[in-house]
This record gives sequence, C-alpha cells and structure tokens, in this order.
Amino acid sequence: MAVGIPANAAWTLPTLPDRDREAWTMPLDQYVSVGQIELAYAQELMLEPCMAETTGADATVPWRDVDAAAYAAERQPIRAFDLADARERGYHVPETTDPGEAAWREFQLRQTSAAETTARDACLDELYSQHPELLSGALGSFTGSVSDVAIRLSNAAFLAAREDDAVLATVPAWTECMAGAAAVTGFPLAATPAGMPTPEMAAAFASSDPTTRVSDEEIALAGSDALCRESSGYLDALYDAEWRRQLTVPHDYGERLAQVDTGAVAAAKETVARALTRLTPERP
Repeated sequence: MAVGIPANAAWTLPTLPDRDREAWTMPLDQYVSVGQIELAYAQELMLEPCMAETTGADATVPWRDVDAAAYAAERQPIRAFDLADARERGYHVPETTDPGEAAWREFQLRQTSAAETTARDACLDELYSQHPELLSGALGSFTGSVSDVAIRLSNAAFLAAREDDAVLATVPAWTECMAGAAAVTGFPLAATPAGMPTPEMAAAFASSDPTTRVSDEEIALAGSDALCRESSGYLDALYDAEWRRQLTVPHDYGERLAQVDTGAVAAAKETVARALTRLTPERP
C-alpha cells in the first residue's frame, strides 16, 4: 500500500482515450489485451514467409474464422446493442461456429522435423525483434490475469450503468417509441431495453443459436429497438453512465493495472489486427 493511501481508496485511471460512443470506447479498454486466439493465429500468419524461406517446407496456415473462435472461447467486454447489430443479425448472438478449427488443429499438431523446429524458433526470435509489443503487450485473458481483471471491471460497470437513474429516465421514451413495433409482433415489451429480447422473443426467434435463420420479423423488431434506443437518448445515457463508472476502480485492482504498459497493449492489438486483415487466407 502506498504511504498515505488507504487500501480501499479508489484508483483513478491516469490516462483516458478519446470518447467515441459509436465504437463504444471505454477507459478500461486500454488494459484489455489482444485475445490469445487472435494472437496465436496472427503470429503463425506472420511466421509463414520466414518458415517457407528458411526450410522450404509447406508452412501454409489454413483459414480460420478467428472472430467466431474468440467469441466462443474468450470473455470480452460487453458492448451495447445498436443498429449495426440489429441489421446484421437481429437479436441473434454472434457466430460461434469455427469451421476452420479442425484444419487449424491439424496444422498445430502436424509432425515437424528437428530442423523445422529450430527454424521456427529463429523465425519467432526475428518476429519478436521486429514486433516486441507481441511479448510485452500480450497480457493473457485467463482468469486472474490483468486483462481478465479489466474485463470483469468493464462488465460490472456496464451492468451497473443499465440501472443508472439517468439511463432509466429514458425508458418511457423508448417504450413509447417501441409501441408500434411491439403491436405488430404481438410480443409484450421488456421493462427496459436491457431486457430485450424477452425470453419469449428469444425462444420464438431462436436467437441464442447463431446457426438458425434470422427472420425478417426479428430484423424489423430489432431494428426498431435499436432506433428507439438512439432516439430516446438511452444509448447516450448508457454510454455516459458506463464511462463514469470506469473512471475509477478499487485501489487493489488499480495497483495491478498501473503495472501495464498500455502503449504496448495498443501496439499489440494494432499489429495483430493488421496481420489478420492482410494475411488471413480466403475461406475455402
């Protein structure tokens, strides 16, 4: 404990990102590391040219839907439902099926010679010398890691923000806005936008199963919901409420977050995102 600071005192985040409600940028984002699934896949993509040049062996990395794999396996900060989500998938949860998983597992478990193993170690050393952020900025997402702490704090802030007085004050306007769409579907509305879709809606739309078809009725209702969250001021109020709750964290957590090189975290995310965009092969 720092001298003069009680153990239970709040720790204020020293630096803040620019506010961006459309991207739902939050103060704690800077402490959330790149996901381990994305990192592992991106590294193999970046190693591929070095391995081919060094060994002449076929080190072609197979296609994989890393977004679906990551969503299924890793907890990430919750983000608010918006019009982009509604138009893309209604209330359906994001895709979790990873059709490239088998090919990826086969690639990882393939038999390699001692020469290939040595070459890979050398290629990794070269990669890390070019991109040291991949080592210093990858905090892990396992339970108890610094990144996991930031994710849990982010999720708690989001859940608390939904019960904020200023957020709840927008609910009557949202309810009034949704009256027509609700009448068309015949489903009773949830008490607040946070309750959408209701269990009855989710069952009718099979929205918990990402492999099922998204109906026109679901798209229409979800689209109206998203537009009403916007016009009622709900999303603005929710963003403000979550932002306020993320400005400080319990001091014990703050001591851990203070050890993070946020610049390296941001650089690692950028490097991985760029590699995935540029190098991911076409889906077979």
